[in-house]
Amino acid sequence: MRRVAASAAALSPALSLVLCLSFVQTPARAQSPHGFELHEELRFPAGQDTVSLPFQNWGEHILIPVSVNGGRPLQMVFDTGMPSPGVLLYEGTLVDSLRLSYAPMRVRVGGAGGAGAPSEARVAMGVRLGAGALEIAGSVAIVMPPTPQMSGLHDGIIGASLFQDMVVTVDHDRGVMTLTRRSAFKPSVGATEVKLDLVGRHAYVPAGLVGMNGKVTQLQLILDLGATHAVSLSRNTSPAIVAPANSRSTRIGRGMSGAMSGLVGRIPGLELGGHRLSNVVATFPDSAFENPRGLDQRNGNLGGGVLGHFNVSLDLGGSRMFVTPNHRFFEPFEWDMTGLVFDMGDGGEITVAEVLADSPAEAARIVPGAVLLAVDGERAVPRDLLRSRQRFREPGREVALTLRENGQERVVKLKLRRLV
Repeated sequence: MRRVAASAAALSPALSLVLCLSFVQTPARAQSPHGFELHEELRFPAGQDTVSLPFQNWGEHILIPVSVNGGRPLQMVFDTGMPSPGVLLYEGTLVDSLRLSYAPMRVRVGGAGGAGAPSEARVAMGVRLGAGALEIAGSVAIVMPPTPQMSGLHDGIIGASLFQDMVVTVDHDRGVMTLTRRSAFKPSVGATEVKLDLVGRHAYVPAGLVGMNGKVTQLQLILDLGATHAVSLSRNTSPAIVAPANSRSTRIGRGMSGAMSGLVGRIPGLELGGHRLSNVVATFPDSAFENPRGLDQRNGNLGGGVLGHFNVSLDLGGSRMFVTPNHRFFEPFEWDMTGLVFDMGDGGEITVAEVLADSPAEAARIVPGAVLLAVDGERAVPRDLLRSRQRFREPGREVALTLRENGQERVVKLKLRRLV
């Protein structure tokens, strides 16, 4: 069995969706006790050891254009939490156009959260991937049934195909990802090296938790560039991990198998590579969700919310990464300020799932079940909401939400304020 842990997009301003995948070959058709036997081939342009491609940051998700079998580029999440080569795709007309050749075996795909049953997915071998001028031959595509919380937000997920044999540099200052042969990589001048503990293809990064008394406790956090939160801390793993007294109890994520609950609060600081970030918003999952699908996260999970404050070079093959503070380093950490948690339905509707107490949404008498139609007059589309969720994180800003409640439409204006 090969396990993949991947974190997917934030479905709403208050919801980071976390996905854990368990790939299990159907026993009657299993070809290897270790999973898929792949021999990917990296094809750089002649005479080059590096390629660059643009990326977009959607709510702390790194989305890059990746083509499959020469098709048009798809918007895929780059996720260090997906340690198996290949791509994860979703059934539909888009994937049908790729004319994939499926193997007779199938896999079961399970998710974090709740207690839902795994879904059965198809496997296409011999897939050709394209990332900028780089071609990856002999790869694999896992094609699973669409889920609103995933397929409505991006076209797919890619992980180990990029980081297992290359150094991946994510430069937020330029909006450029660079893929470099490991033998040709040279760190940027001034970058700080951070040693990683690599277990299989899962990387654990040392980080310092700053306590209320100023004491710094060293933690080991799983490196998950695909997670949209800043940091998730497991309270049962260290006496130093204590949720602040004024933390909010809410849904902190949603996986394929259901919702994940916990607390959200601010910690005094977090240190990475000798650099200290202050007043960081952290999530504290309930114990049932600390190690989704048995994945050992040690003290927790370091996500894109923290890593997005640095330009990062990931050299997982060398058990190291390099960090340089970027233009966002002093940018404050924020959480949703509306008090709304959303779900997405099969038809693409964005529905209010939860309204936090003592929030602008509660004051406006918004109730669960209301459908979000527009934000500031613009039609509410899941991907657009993900891209623009920053507008829900600006204290003092007024946002106008168009809602449908009990068949009636109304416009509600919310004055945003910090809830965490």
